[in-house]
Amino acid sequence: MNQILFVEKPKKGNSLEINTIIKIFVILMIILGAILVGKGVFSLVSSKTNEKLIEPTIRVEEIDGKVQLNIIHEKVIDKIIYFWNNENENTLQGRGQAQISEEIDLPVGTNTLNLKIIDIDKKEYTYKKEFSRIDEDLIKPEIEFIVEGSKVKIVAKDETELKYIMYRWDNEDNTTLEVREDSKTQIEEKISILKGEHILTVIAVDKAGNEQTKTQTFKGAKKPEIKVSQENDELVIVITDEENVKKVELTVNGEFYSTDWQNTGASLDMKEVSLRQKLIAGENTITITAYSVSGLSEQLTAHATV
Repeated sequence: MNQILFVEKPKKGNSLEINTIIKIFVILMIILGAILVGKGVFSLVSSKTNEKLIEPTIRVEEIDGKVQLNIIHEKVIDKIIYFWNNENENTLQGRGQAQISEEIDLPVGTNTLNLKIIDIDKKEYTYKKEFSRIDEDLIKPEIEFIVEGSKVKIVAKDETELKYIMYRWDNEDNTTLEVREDSKTQIEEKISILKGEHILTVIAVDKAGNEQTKTQTFKGAKKPEIKVSQENDELVIVITDEENVKKVELTVNGEFYSTDWQNTGASLDMKEVSLRQKLIAGENTITITAYSVSGLSEQLTAHATV
């Protein structure tokens, strides 16, 4: 018998199914790749977003002529650098803190405050703000003259801060005295009164530029001169003054005597006054005070034994 062999032809449907599977696989790989790329981009964006979130919070405000700095950061602050306009930099140390409050002086006028905040990772953040401060000090300094013997003490005072004083006799050149760091509201200077009649002029200037001037005429003279000597049981007292002796006071062994005991202001009007004081037996202590018509005085204490 003749055998008839039948060979089955491949079905077209199987080939189509394989192609479809491959296409689906490729599409899935593309989608998976897109997802992975998306996650990477999202991660990068998130990272940058997080960096923006850790910028420090900076609050700067003016309070009573001062600038208050309040800085809060999520990281430890290494240091804060600040300067006005283009002037020298000042550094505030972070001291291992993430929150810092500081107070700095606010200069007069319109000025720009520049800040640099540097954290522990050496990342730097900058900030600037403009401030305007009007000088409100309108009070002039005060000047006082105090005569002390043959000298006059100049006392200049200001309610906030002095800058300097200048003084001169008549039309001479000014002598300038700057304020000291340990006494910013007061300047004192003691100067000799010139012999004869002269005009003293003092100018005081405070930090805000307010100026005060005071002039006064002084008549310079020497103090009275006192000489004592002992003659037996008497103490001889001789007082001289180039103008005139106004008054003499004695304290003898605790007892007080005066040529003007009623304090009327009457003057002796003598260039030389001689007195003799009786001494008691034993030790004697006598204090003599002489006053001139110029207001100067001299005092001498003598001891005598009889």
